[in-house]
Amino acid sequence: MKRSVLSLLAMSLLLAPLSAWSKETREFVTQDLHVASNTPGVEIFLRNKHPKGLRNFTPGRTVLYVHGSTQPSETVFDLPLGNGSWADYIASHGYDVWLVDVRGYGGSTPPKDQSKPFATTKDAVDDLGAAVKYILSKRRISKLQLIGWSWGTQITGSYAAEQPQQVAGLVLLAPPWLSTGGSKASETVWQEWTIDGSLKRLQTGVPEGEAEKIFPPAWKKTWEQALLANQPSAKGSSPPRFRSPTGVIADGAEYWNVNKAIFDPGRITAPTLIIRGEWDQLTPLSQSQALFALLRNAAVRQLIEIPRATHFIEVETGRDSLFREVQNFLDRN
Repeated sequence: MKRSVLSLLAMSLLLAPLSAWSKETREFVTQDLHVASNTPGVEIFLRNKHPKGLRNFTPGRTVLYVHGSTQPSETVFDLPLGNGSWADYIASHGYDVWLVDVRGYGGSTPPKDQSKPFATTKDAVDDLGAAVKYILSKRRISKLQLIGWSWGTQITGSYAAEQPQQVAGLVLLAPPWLSTGGSKASETVWQEWTIDGSLKRLQTGVPEGEAEKIFPPAWKKTWEQALLANQPSAKGSSPPRFRSPTGVIADGAEYWNVNKAIFDPGRITAPTLIIRGEWDQLTPLSQSQALFALLRNAAVRQLIEIPRATHFIEVETGRDSLFREVQNFLDRN
């Protein structure tokens, strides 16, 4: 029986202390590796983190995270802030946790042919498929749970619609959906961005005077250091200039910015959670609500909004509530 739930977390929940870190072992085994993609010469970066001594791997306790449109997964999902990273938090609950970078992001190699924009959503779904195939084979399981953030929700949503038998649960964090704003495809294969410019975009909608309260300067410095460690060449400019593939921009011009879906949410059958920040105007609530309505065949569908948080909730003070709510969802699948 399918169930639908929409909810708004009470402000008191956000103010509660982060007491949900598991009492299970906090000693993790971490491994970085590369797997072959379906494109010759392109290797996909994976990071795996799980409690030391974990031997029993199951679909419900295996999770794979996919990043958004500019940053690789490791600089957000595995960013050590406060008690640790989100990857640490999930692993501390006895999970086998994975993250993946799409080609051209982070530790994944770009294609040799760069005559046109690459790392499109189709490319990304192929790369996700290669990662899933590797994990399922290595762990001898038939399915796993997926978490996508921002553009990553287009990737994981597409995969869940195409391969429903391999998805045990789906978390869509801050999902973009359709609009009629329009946009132009990039004429280059790489886009450049700065830390301050990126942060301003990610925190679109934050009220005046609140940005540093929810993303303290010390946390911003940790994030900046992680980005520079991941892409040292950015240090050649002042301020540092980072680069990422423009395939997502090409897709925006062809699909979601002209009101055209890149996947059919009605084909998703896995339990699905949409979760977002209250102040996120980069992907407004109306887009989450429209997507939620289309998840008509999901075994369970839920929409949660976290107070005092933006599109960048994973590294803001609202992450405490985000972690708890997503963990509650993962634990049920």
